[in-house]
Amino acid sequence: MLLPRARGEIKSIDPFRRSAYLRRHGRCRLIFTVAICLWTIDCPAQSTKEKEQMLTLLAGTLPIILAAPHGGREPIPGVAPRRGIGVAQFAAERDSNTAELAEAVALKLGERLGATPFLVIARFERKFIDANREPAAAYEMPQAKLHYDAYHRAIGEAAEAIRQKWGSGLLLDIHAQRAQADTIFRGTDNGRSVSQLQRQFGQAALSGANSVLGHLAANGYKILPNLTGQDRETLYTGGYTTRTYGSHRGTKIDAIQLELGSDLRAKANLERTANDLALAVAAFARAYLLRGDGFDLRR
Repeated sequence: MLLPRARGEIKSIDPFRRSAYLRRHGRCRLIFTVAICLWTIDCPAQSTKEKEQMLTLLAGTLPIILAAPHGGREPIPGVAPRRGIGVAQFAAERDSNTAELAEAVALKLGERLGATPFLVIARFERKFIDANREPAAAYEMPQAKLHYDAYHRAIGEAAEAIRQKWGSGLLLDIHAQRAQADTIFRGTDNGRSVSQLQRQFGQAALSGANSVLGHLAANGYKILPNLTGQDRETLYTGGYTTRTYGSHRGTKIDAIQLELGSDLRAKANLERTANDLALAVAAFARAYLLRGDGFDLRR
């Protein structure tokens, strides 16, 4: 298989080394001249060390949220793996390299735009908590609830910060799929979770040349459903995160679930995928996102 060719000039960052760095360092750092700062959330009975271990939270200076709920590798002390009894379409497998991809995209966006997205990554392993499910299906032991709540509180706080400063924004929920190794599937509940974006700018904002998916398609990536607007989302339609935070709920946050195939997440190809996804998000930001506090994304 031939992978898409990366375009544009973005400094090389090894996603695996960067992921380890971010897990080790919880304080604000200056990375490639972009300030990327950890913000914390109030979790009763949870130590600072445990909070840092279970979530990566980076405060943004763009009206963009990158979320990765299924890439975590950490066990949760005192919590047994989920059994999934009575849970429809139960899954406990890790979405490999999605946490590393989200981190790399955040850093490359910083280099491209001079500002960074909000980043919310679950470090707990999916077999203990599925953060992309409603609470009843997400965890089974009471001790897991505070970690699940912390993850969603972080997304909610990021969304509120975006509404206060920019009025509206974009949430990209990063996932892995095994159906087609070379493909990115879109999940928006067939446009519902991006309803505000489409009302304001039309279908072009979801599938046109300056959309995230349109830019990726122009760079050689296979996107499903196709970008003609005629095919419906069937295999992947978005999950709890897009249904909860999407603009159809009046949140002013347009939410897209991106399901990336295994070839695009392979260690050898992750740098290229992160480069191209960052370029696509930057193109979208310049075309469609609002001006905020003196920073003009269209510049």
